This record gives sequence, structure tokens and C-alpha cells, in this order.
Amino acid sequence: MGNLKHYYQALKSGDVFFDEYRKSALILGAVTILHAVFALFFLLTDVLVLSVYNIAVVAAYQGILLLIKKKRVYLAYILTCIEVVVHAILATLLVGFASGFQVYCVAMIAVSCYVTFTWECFKKGTAETLLFSLFSMFGYFGCYALSKYVEPFFVVDELASTIMYIVNALLMFTIIFSFMMLLFWDINHRSDKLAAKNSQLDEMSKKDPLTKLYNRRFMNYELNRRMSDLMTDGKIFGLIMADIDNFKKVNDTYGHEAGDDVLIAVANEFTNALRGDDCVCRWGGEEFLVIINGNHHVTGEVAERIRKRIEELSIETGGHSLKVTMTFGISESIPGLRVERLIQIADERLYKGKQSGKNCVIKE
Repeated sequence: MGNLKHYYQALKSGDVFFDEYRKSALILGAVTILHAVFALFFLLTDVLVLSVYNIAVVAAYQGILLLIKKKRVYLAYILTCIEVVVHAILATLLVGFASGFQVYCVAMIAVSCYVTFTWECFKKGTAETLLFSLFSMFGYFGCYALSKYVEPFFVVDELASTIMYIVNALLMFTIIFSFMMLLFWDINHRSDKLAAKNSQLDEMSKKDPLTKLYNRRFMNYELNRRMSDLMTDGKIFGLIMADIDNFKKVNDTYGHEAGDDVLIAVANEFTNALRGDDCVCRWGGEEFLVIINGNHHVTGEVAERIRKRIEELSIETGGHSLKVTMTFGISESIPGLRVERLIQIADERLYKGKQSGKNCVIKE
């Protein structure tokens, strides 16, 4: 029971989802069982022609099942539609319209809506739904027309006829309800998958693939948003431009894989050192840009804290233990100052730090 409950929850959440081949096989299995029940019912009511027909249909559906296994779902569905309509017409001819077998033509409209809109093998969508629905509708009215001009071949007592009609009507509504629920389920599942995919793509468009930090494009957007908040709400923020010292030497000495390991390790240190409302990106190459929610003093303290963390960091790569340092330049947001100028100030101070010995924080 626990495994069944777990499997149901997985199906409900979309973690496990049947493809159209498995779903068509399950539907065909249900139809086969229904025909087996019909065969038994007609045998008990002495309508042997319909009993034999249903037995033959059960055998024929095994061949249709082989078509599904060969991934010929389209043909399998067409044959199933034809069989349902033929069965309705034959049952109307033999036991009369009052028996209610024509209602399965109505049920097939709901089935057609489901399969043509959700299964990949149906490429034409709305046109195919209309064609299958019209075919089912003509089957229903064909049964009605026959009942007006042809007397049933077998006389079934009123009680048996009433039971047949009630059972068939209940099955029709069950089929319609089930396939409408399946349609809504498929639509919701596809919508959830699309939303998750869009969210993933949106996240990927913001992130640097190596370090998993934000990229330059997103940081430009975020800087402009923060500057807008500064103009309206007075929310001051600081900017840190940081660069790994002698990074080219790391690549030249240990290789680019080692350089990538250094970038990833440094990125992790930035992420661990910052608060939730701060924002860091890989600005380019070995440069990192950080937005700090606070004034010049707070920004300087954060930069110094990160500098020390990097200085103490030991990076294991390719059998080597590497030590690196970083130089930092900071600036503070000023209402009316362009974002480009704010970045330039931090960059100029970073350059000043490089010129004065590296591994330092330049605030002025």
C-alpha cells in the first residue's frame, strides 16, 4: 500500500508520467475487458451473434495491441473508432436503440478530444478532433435512423433492455468524465513542465555557467534597478570590483582546469560571505562585481572580510594546493550618478590597488 501511495503521489506531481503508447495500451485493455463483459452478457441473454462478435473483437484487439507496440498508435486509434461505431450499429440492429449501445459514439467524442490534443502522433490537432467527432456523431445518428426503419432482430425483455441502457449510460458518463479529467491532467502537467522549463531557462540566462554566479547582463539590470530604488527610496548601496591577482600565472603554470577550479572556489567564498540582499556576479574573466546593501563603510568592511577569506583559502586542484589573493576597489552610489560611472570608480580603485601591491582593499 505504501508503494502504491508513493507511485500515485509521483504520478500526481508529474514525476512519473505515461507516454502515449502506454496510455493507448491501457485504454485498449479497458475496451477489451468491456467487450469481454458484453460477450458474456449477450451469451446470457441468448443474443449469440453479438456474443460471438464481441469474442472476435477481443481477439482482434490483441492485433491492435501489436500495432501499439510497434508505435503505430494512429492506425490503432482509427481501427478502435471504427470498431466502436460498428458495434453500436450492430447492437442497434440486433437488440434495438433502447439498449443504449449507441451512447458509446457520444463517449468517443470525449476520447477523440483527449487523444488528438495530447498525443504527439496526432499532428493536425483541431481538424482531427473534428473529423473523429463527426464520424462518431454520424455513427450515433446512423443508429437512430436504423431504429426508425428496422425492427430489432432479437426481442429482449424490457427489464434486460432497461438494465442495458442504464449500464451503458453510466459507462458513457464515466468515460466522458475520465477522459475530461485526463485532458485537464495532461494540460496541467504540460503547463507545469513548461513553467519549470521557462524558469530553468530564465535562471540559466542570468547565471555564469562555470561559477553559477549571476552574469554581467543580469548585474547591469540589477544595478539599474538599485539605482532606481536609490532615487525613489534613498536606498544606498555600495559596489565592489574584485580581481584575482596573478590569475594568468595560475593558468600558465597549472593549466586552464586549475584556473576554473580557482574561479569556482573564489565564487563559493563570495557566495558564503555575502548576505541575502547582496548580489555578486562574474563580471568577466577573473573579475567579480558585488552590490552591497549599505554605505561606503559597510561596503569596505565586507570587501575586507572577503579579502581575508580568499587569502586564507587553500584550493585543491590536480594534485596541487593553490593559494591566491584578490584586490578590491569599492565605490558608493550617489543619486544622479550613472551606473557606468559608479562601475568606473570601483574599477579605477581596483587598478590603483593592483599598482600599489595587490591583495588590498582601496576605498578612496
